[in-house]
Amino acid sequence: MRIDLLSKNYAEVSLYDDKKRDLILICPGGGYEFASWREAKPVAACFGGEGYHTAVYYYRETKLVHPNVINEAETLLWKLKDISNVKRIILMGFSAGGHLAAHMLVSFHSLVKGAILAYPVITSNIRFRNPWSFLNLLGNDLSKERLEAVSLERHVPKNCGPVFLFHTVDDTAVPIENSMLFMASLRMKRIPVEAHFFPIGRHGVSIATKEVPFEDTTPEEFVKSYGGLHEWVNLAKAWLKRI
Repeated sequence: MRIDLLSKNYAEVSLYDDKKRDLILICPGGGYEFASWREAKPVAACFGGEGYHTAVYYYRETKLVHPNVINEAETLLWKLKDISNVKRIILMGFSAGGHLAAHMLVSFHSLVKGAILAYPVITSNIRFRNPWSFLNLLGNDLSKERLEAVSLERHVPKNCGPVFLFHTVDDTAVPIENSMLFMASLRMKRIPVEAHFFPIGRHGVSIATKEVPFEDTTPEEFVKSYGGLHEWVNLAKAWLKRI
């Protein structure tokens, strides 16, 4: 099932069966430039096999800028809620897609149950931000006010859903402080958060299986170097059963 939006952006929905189940909405990474295939269908297959409906959000076919990005995301959430066999919506986002997922979580907390965020872009703080993501999100207007509006650790409401965080300590593209700042804000609002920080791992490992190797590695080399990070997936699946 495909959900088309007013732009060229769309979501590809895969229903596990005809029963009413939770749906995981996946936002792939890609620096707000594109939606990475490595964090799209392979992720949906990995989590959909656990008995969830899934949807992959291809949100950069039309490169909208803020606030149109988050406004369109709200429209998608309502369309997903209208599907009769969708019970709850759980967000999942990677890198810049993690920013979009977290933005939906803090902005539309009544529509979503919680979020799984893998090495997410969160903060516009110049010390820790991923500059390319914010340039693509905000366009040419990088004013202080616009940067602060999308620095999500500043905008956590007291009643948003629980969060699962995964990051690697030596991530050089999106520093771990992004997750740490978000975790601190969640804790200040007494929102349940589970965080798993692994000491070593290149940015963008996705689910760390042979299906999602980096372009400069073979599947075998990829799994040898990063396969241990697949544990985050097992931890996230366990977390999903508890929320």
